Amino acid sequence: MDGLLLDTETIYSQVTNKILEPFNKTFSLETKLKMMGRDVRTATDILLTDLELPLTFEEYNDQATALKMTYFRLAEMMPGAERLIKHLSAHSIPIALATSSSKQMFLIKTENHGAIFKLFGSNITCGDDPDVKHAKPAPDIFLTAMQRLDVSLEPQDCLVFEDSANGVEAACNANMKSLWVHDMRFSLDNDPPAEHRATERVTSLLDFDPAKYGLPPFEN
Repeated sequence: MDGLLLDTETIYSQVTNKILEPFNKTFSLETKLKMMGRDVRTATDILLTDLELPLTFEEYNDQATALKMTYFRLAEMMPGAERLIKHLSAHSIPIALATSSSKQMFLIKTENHGAIFKLFGSNITCGDDPDVKHAKPAPDIFLTAMQRLDVSLEPQDCLVFEDSANGVEAACNANMKSLWVHDMRFSLDNDPPAEHRATERVTSLLDFDPAKYGLPPFEN
């Protein structure tokens, strides 16, 4: 969801930089890329280690949570996200949302986009769900979402949309097809990677062609 459906990655950077100000530290893109697609604990541990911050996880997370409660409500939909969700829903294509965000943060981030996210119905699995034993790149969250969507589904029936390399790895580990929506704002190189494990790589959801995957084509 983060960076794929909602433009929250820029907000994560703003929150992080605000906490780093008193320490005269810089939040590098290299560190951000390591964190993207991870659960909160793992991502925070990466940050604290890379930047050698004199904070515990709890100290950092308390500050970050307070800021996120304010800023995440301002998150906008990513280009093409609303069109895609509405299109799949209109054609009765089963869809599920699997996010590393906690349920509390999911509700805050989607507060101003309730009508869109309502189209997922009850098919929403969050990172703090007790059935998700291991975080990405383990396949747990995708396999859990699949089972809840339809117990008759097999992994090869599923197409995962992901914006992070870590998420693509999780999809591959679940033996699912994956579309990597590679946001070039968060890339160390302007050239496309020579190798990746995704079924297909695009740089925006606007470039996704449903017909390639046997889905109804967009009307426009």
